[in-house]
Amino acid sequence: MKHLYISSTWVNGLLKGFAALGLDLNVIIKDLPGFEQCQFQEDQRVELSTARQLWHRATQISKDPLLGYTLGLSQDYRVIGVLAPVLWHSPTVQEALNNIIRFQKLISDSGSYRATYIRDAESNLIYLDYEYVPVYNIVPVNPQQVLAVVTGTIGIIQAISNNCVSPISLRVPGQLPTKTLSKHFNCTVTSGAENFIIRFPCTHLKEKLKGHDPHLYEINRTYADELLRANNEGQTLIDTVKDLIRQLGYRAATLDDIDEKIGIQPRSLQRHLSEQGTSFRLLKEEVLKEQAVKMLVFEKIDIETITQLLGYSEPSAFHRAFKGWFGKTPQQWALLGDNSVLLHPVKSERRIVE
Repeated sequence: MKHLYISSTWVNGLLKGFAALGLDLNVIIKDLPGFEQCQFQEDQRVELSTARQLWHRATQISKDPLLGYTLGLSQDYRVIGVLAPVLWHSPTVQEALNNIIRFQKLISDSGSYRATYIRDAESNLIYLDYEYVPVYNIVPVNPQQVLAVVTGTIGIIQAISNNCVSPISLRVPGQLPTKTLSKHFNCTVTSGAENFIIRFPCTHLKEKLKGHDPHLYEINRTYADELLRANNEGQTLIDTVKDLIRQLGYRAATLDDIDEKIGIQPRSLQRHLSEQGTSFRLLKEEVLKEQAVKMLVFEKIDIETITQLLGYSEPSAFHRAFKGWFGKTPQQWALLGDNSVLLHPVKSERRIVE
């Protein structure tokens, strides 16, 4: 499907950026699904946990404390596919920000922006807070990954507005070097936030952008809407199959069981899943991974019970599968679960700018 091409191109653009910085791609992609010769296959679905593991591994081996900024600054806009011409030909910055919110999932389902107008109590001026809200996943988002997204967002907004719209402040979570970021972004940067929040002045948000081509904009936005519909339809099928796998006993669930529940022929279901860059086997493994971490970290269930609940023959079989998925034993992952990002997930919410 065409919508898969955008997300796979984004992943390969990311790998190209890592390689340009001298990072070992073989280490970064080791044992992760969908990769061949250090490239992600264009017809495959990018699993969220896989995309996030790329960033965690890259951060571990990189000596750059601002890896995300470095990658975001050097972003090739071609890797965001049809979203690039949609943004470049948006009639206003406000509409461009709305388009980022609407079409973000075509590139990555790791999170989305939420836009909120804020009135400053002292100055009585109104500002736009553009907050990136990560989607919950068994693999927590890496701050450097979001920093790359935020850097790219600021860069393209400044570019399409001829630097008329720039952030006046940026709030970041964690221990990122705020003084250095403040110099790079030429705005106040403070830490301690739950999520990354870009604050834009509203002065020029609704002004018509120079170079806006209404015809090109409508053509590309219509195409983006078409891709988004295909993406949403595919995600609905994937979510349905994953829910049925959970209901039917995880490892005990079979393709015939799913076919019977959905009411379509086996070959038809396999074809539909293949069009979404996945398969019943891959989705079943995805469910097992998610449930294993949920039971281990959140529900604090012992390994022997998890083995039985997920349908493994013995604990050693579960251990092998778990280490194959994450490169860590269940005990090691349970310790990682003490990380506050993992234990206190933030659910995504979207709000379009009025």
